This record gives sequence, structure tokens and C-alpha cells, in this order.
Amino acid sequence: MRRNPKVSVVIPTYNRAAVVCNAIGSALAQTFTDLEVIVVDDGSSDGTAKLLRDSYGSRINYYYQENQGVSGAWNKGISEASGEWIAFLASDDLWEREKLEWQFKALERFAPHCGACYTDVRLFNHSETRTLFQMGEEGYRHEETMGVNTEVPRLLVRAPGAGMLVFMGSLLARTDAVRKTGGCDPNLRFGEDSDLLFRLAMLTGFCYVNRPLVLFDRSPAEVRHFGVTADWNRLEFVLECTQLRLEKFLRMSAGLPRSVQRIIREQLGSVHSGLANCYLEAGQYGKARHAVSQAAQLDLTFNVGMKWLLTWISPSLALRAVRRHLESKQNPYPVL
Repeated sequence: MRRNPKVSVVIPTYNRAAVVCNAIGSALAQTFTDLEVIVVDDGSSDGTAKLLRDSYGSRINYYYQENQGVSGAWNKGISEASGEWIAFLASDDLWEREKLEWQFKALERFAPHCGACYTDVRLFNHSETRTLFQMGEEGYRHEETMGVNTEVPRLLVRAPGAGMLVFMGSLLARTDAVRKTGGCDPNLRFGEDSDLLFRLAMLTGFCYVNRPLVLFDRSPAEVRHFGVTADWNRLEFVLECTQLRLEKFLRMSAGLPRSVQRIIREQLGSVHSGLANCYLEAGQYGKARHAVSQAAQLDLTFNVGMKWLLTWISPSLALRAVRRHLESKQNPYPVL
């Protein structure tokens, strides 16, 4: 690999020997060639090291570390990057050949205000045929082939979901700005990418390329995720991680528009309300009362007020009301 390349491409991997070469190949096949590929092996035991050594030799920079989770792998890659710009690629995703070339066109057009750029994304191994930009049009419409998005913090507050418009696997950003964020939070095991992107959006503007230049693997979770699937399928785990992420956003929100601050409070209130549901189901009524009180302080709606009252008077009645509400809404992330 050449020294001091313009772009460092960071690819974390864990027991993905069957697919990681596809990701690496899509990075090495870029029409923009002034780059290095950094692969961080987060404790694989499936022969990844030998495979990559035999397949690529010195064409990639390979680092092995004991398993630390995806945040630890991202952070290792960030620390080792020698490029002025850094891009992130999951070991099961792919880039179109002109991905980086298009992004530099956008960054040159919107310099110096934008130090980050993202692109549209297409799914594979999934029945969905729309791109992420098309799926998220209600939250934000990308009108031009290239443009500036001043609403990135608002979108990321709701991520995963609408915030997936700004996808870490499509990001190209100044390395110094990414390092100023402090990298990924190792305490988060869900939504850690949205957390980093939000902190980056507090430091620099974001532009976009309205072309699907990234292919995002959406195979079943048990195929894509190793060691975390059980937690990811547990609602309380998702809500607890989301709580940590939103509490960080709330502490950082002083410089944000009031509308974004309000959304953060609403989303955090919704999370506490969802946690109250989990605690009611588990018969942990003390925790349920605390959680619903937190929800009421953050965003007092009629439903939250009624749940607060019922949780204090009759937790069993509150639980029945929650169940009826969820059945009527058919909401996979239950809040009331």
C-alpha cells in the first residue's frame, strides 16, 4: 500500500471469511485509486487471517485484535488511518466502482462547508427494491444529484429508521473531524454508528450524492450478526442502547435548533415509555413507575399521562391497557 494516501478505507470484520473479500475487492476496484484499505479483524476464528494474507498480501493493511465488538474495530481502524479522508465499509457490504469519485465531486463543489459526504444505498439479499433515499422520502427528500443536507442531526435523532438515510457505510469524511468526535462509543452495542454520525454532524456540514453507490446486505440477522443476535432481538436491550444514545444527544443539544431539541426529548420520552412497558411485563413495578415518570417529564402526552396514573394506582390495569394499545397499533417497538 502507498504511504499517505488521500483516503483510508476501514473494514472491520469478525468471522466473515466467506464475504469479506467481496467488500475488500469493491474498495480496491474504485475508480479513485489514491487509497489504502485497512482491515481490522476483531478476533475471527474462521481462518480470516490466512485468507487475507494469501489473497492480498501487502495490498491491504491487516490488523488483528482480541474481540472488542464493532465499536472497538471501527476505532482501531480510525486510529490507524493515514489518509486525509476516511471511509467506512462493513465486511458484508459492497461499493459501486465510482463511489469515492462521485463523493469527491460533491465535496469539491460544497467545500469548505462540508467535511463529510454520504450517498444513496441499495439493499441486497432482501425483497425491498427501493433505495434508502426512496424509503426515507417522508423524512427528507434529496432533490438534486448532489446537494447539501442541513438537517442531518434531525434525521439521526430518529435513527435507526429515517436516520438510515445517512448511513455509515456510505460515509466519506475528513479524518481529523472523525477523530475529533472521539470515535465510536464502546458502551453502545446498537446504534453506535448513528451516535458517531450525530457527533460528526456537530462538527461539519454534510453533502450527499443522490445515487445508490453502496450495496447494503440485509440478510437475516442471524446470518449477518455474530454474538449479538439474541440481544438485538430483545426489545429492552434496543431501548436501553437508544436511551444512552439520546441522552448523549440531549447533553450536546445546546447548539441545535429548538425543533431538534424537542425531537430529542420526544424520542427519549418514547424510549422511557417503552421501557416502562417492558418493566410492567416483567412485574418490575418500581422500575415501571420510575420509567414512566421520566417519560412524563420529557414529553407529557395524554397516553403517557394515563399510563403514569395507572402504573401508580394499578400496575396490572396499566399492563392490560398497554397490551390493548399495542395490539391495536401492531407496533414492533411498543411505546404508549
